[in-house]
Amino acid sequence: MTADAFVRRPEVPMLPAVGRPALDILLLAGTLYVLALSVSNVLWLRFSARRGDDRCRGRVSVLVPARNEERNIARCLDSLVAQSYPDLEIVVLDDESSDRTGEIIEGYARRFPGRVRAARGAPLPPRGWIGKPHALRQLAALATGELLFLTDADTVHGPGSVSWAVASLDHHRADLLSGYVHQDLGSLGEALVVPATYLMSALILPLWLIPATRSPALSFAIGQLLLVRRRAFDAIGGEAAVAASISDDVAFARAVKAAGFRTVFLDAGTQVRCRMYDGYAASVEGISKNIYDFFRTRSALFAAALTSLVALVLAPLALLVLSPGPGGPSPAIEGAVLSFLTAWSLTLWDRRLPWWVPLLYPLLFGHLLWMAWRCFGRVVSGRGVVWKGRVVR
Repeated sequence: MTADAFVRRPEVPMLPAVGRPALDILLLAGTLYVLALSVSNVLWLRFSARRGDDRCRGRVSVLVPARNEERNIARCLDSLVAQSYPDLEIVVLDDESSDRTGEIIEGYARRFPGRVRAARGAPLPPRGWIGKPHALRQLAALATGELLFLTDADTVHGPGSVSWAVASLDHHRADLLSGYVHQDLGSLGEALVVPATYLMSALILPLWLIPATRSPALSFAIGQLLLVRRRAFDAIGGEAAVAASISDDVAFARAVKAAGFRTVFLDAGTQVRCRMYDGYAASVEGISKNIYDFFRTRSALFAAALTSLVALVLAPLALLVLSPGPGGPSPAIEGAVLSFLTAWSLTLWDRRLPWWVPLLYPLLFGHLLWMAWRCFGRVVSGRGVVWKGRVVR
C-alpha cells in the first residue's frame, strides 16, 4: 500500500443532484430568452424604419449644445447645413466652453445667416440642473420650429437625416423618435467600453414594444438623435422635467410617454454616425456617468441587472473555461455560452461594428463590473463623476 492511499484528498463541493439540473435549465432558458430578444430587436431595427423624403412636414429646429467641442463641432455643422429638409433652422449653443468652440460656432452663423444661429450659454445654476438639460432648455427657448431635433456636437449627419427622422416620426404616428446611430470605434480601448451601450437591446428591452405600450418603463432614447414634437415637449414642461437627470435622454422619453404621448426607437445607423468618446479614458468616464446615474436613482434595478449579467454571461463562461474535459461543464452551460455569444454577435454585427468586437465580450463585461463597482464607491462617498469638466452628483 502506498503512502498516497493514506492521503486524504479534498472533496470538491457538488451541487445537489436535484438542484444542478434545475439550475442548468434556468440558465439555458435565460440565455435562450436573451437570444430571442436580440433576434426580435434586430428584426425590428431592420424593418421598422422607412425611407425619408424631402416633403415639408413642419418647421424643424435642430438644437446642438456644445461644450469644449472644437475638434468636432465643424464636422457636425458642415453635415447639418447640408441637410435636404426644406424648412430648417440650426441653433447652436456654446455651453461655457474653455476652447475655441464658441468662436467656431459664431463663424458658421456669419457664413450661413438665416440657417445657423449662435447662442452663448448662461452659467449653470448652483442647484437643481445638470449641464446638458440646462443647455437644451436655453436652446428650446430660442427655437421656432414645430419639431425639435436634438443632437450632439460630435455627430456627423447624412444629408437626409432630418428628412428621414421626420418621415419616420409621421410613419409611426409618434411624438418622440430616437435611434441607434453608428458608433465609430477609434481604438481598442473604445471597443472594450462603448459596445456596453447596446446592453439595453441585447439583454433588457424589447424595442418593438416601445410604440405598442403606454408604460413609461418601456421607453428608450439616445441623445445623439432625438426628435420630439413641440407640443409634447411643452406638455411635460420641457427640459425642466429632467433637469437633474444625468441620463436625461432616457428620462425625457419616459416623461413624454408618461404624459400620454407615443414614442418609438429605430435604427438611425445609416443616417448619423458618431465617435462617442476619444480614447479609453474618455470612454470609461462617459459610460461611468450613466452607470452612476443608475446607482443613484434605481439602485435595486441596477443591482438586479448586474446579478443577471454575472449569472447569465460571466459565470457560465468561467465554468466552461475552468472545467475542461470529461466531467466538465454540462451541455446546458455550453449551450448557454453559445446562445449568449450568438445573441451578442447578432446585436453588434447589426450595429455594423467590426466582426471581432463581439469576441471581446468576456473582457467587456468584466470591465463593466469593475466600472460598476467604481461608480458604487463614488455614490457612497458622494464624490460624483466628472464630465465635460463639471462634477456631477
